[in-house]
Amino acid sequence: MPSLRVLVVGTDDWAIQQAADAIEAAGHTALRCHERGERPFPCNALREGRTCPLEVGFDAVATVRARVLAEPGVQELGVVCGLRAGAPLVVAGMAHRNPFAPGTARVVDNGGDLVSALEETAAVVSSRSQP
Repeated sequence: MPSLRVLVVGTDDWAIQQAADAIEAAGHTALRCHERGERPFPCNALREGRTCPLEVGFDAVATVRARVLAEPGVQELGVVCGLRAGAPLVVAGMAHRNPFAPGTARVVDNGGDLVSALEETAAVVSSRSQP
């Protein structure tokens, strides 16, 4: 499996960090809209000296939902950017009442393997784009 670039967002910093750590431990790159502990706005696109993940590109978006929310959380706004860019979305964690359901490629329940789900989802998308 080639190395993936994954935009990682979520409802809570600790959940985003755990997902990013797992993604990077598997040899992939985790990209973020803002750095841990920072307010979600302004995002990296609007901070001097930072780079928006859209500028470097990514293979998939992962949102890690540490709590049930019927609407997107403020730290999940990058999902919108990722969907607009055409990246597949993997929703992990507490996906009950998933506001992103229409754009979700895969759901990983609590205890599931997010990294495998991202790799499988990216492989399916990649195979569709092959002639």
